[in-house]
Amino acid sequence: MGNGLLSKARALVALLLLGAAAGLTARADTALPAAHDLRASSARAAARGEPLVLLFSLPDCPYCEAVRASTYRWLLRDGRAVEQIEMRDDVALRDFAGAPTTGAALARRLRVKLAPTVLFVGPGGRELAPRLVGSGVPDYYGGEVDDALQRARAALQQGG
Repeated sequence: MGNGLLSKARALVALLLLGAAAGLTARADTALPAAHDLRASSARAAARGEPLVLLFSLPDCPYCEAVRASTYRWLLRDGRAVEQIEMRDDVALRDFAGAPTTGAALARRLRVKLAPTVLFVGPGGRELAPRLVGSGVPDYYGGEVDDALQRARAALQQGG
């Protein structure tokens, strides 16, 4: 296959994957733990040398479901600290200082405006790697997550 045809084939596969994801809902089969106490969760993750991975999502967001199913459920199965915060959720949770808040209020405070957005955080809520905004290109998204995890672990080792 020539380079031009290969590029078109990859683009078509990416469009088909996005189209398939559009038929999914945020509350489909891929469940992630909901965030409840970010201070405790980030401290537990850091004690293991890992960042807390926070997925900000919206109900019925097909792109959120696509990244949950393709990436974050596997991180969770590998023992990584992964939690989800719904940006329009009025269910109470505790922020990084232990204060009560909601998913919507926390998203506003952290300037999370698009779903999905993923943060890699340490104790106190310090972002340890660049956040991932959107669902990315399917061929590269897993690599971007791996890079962010590696950067976050390095920042933790340096006292982050």
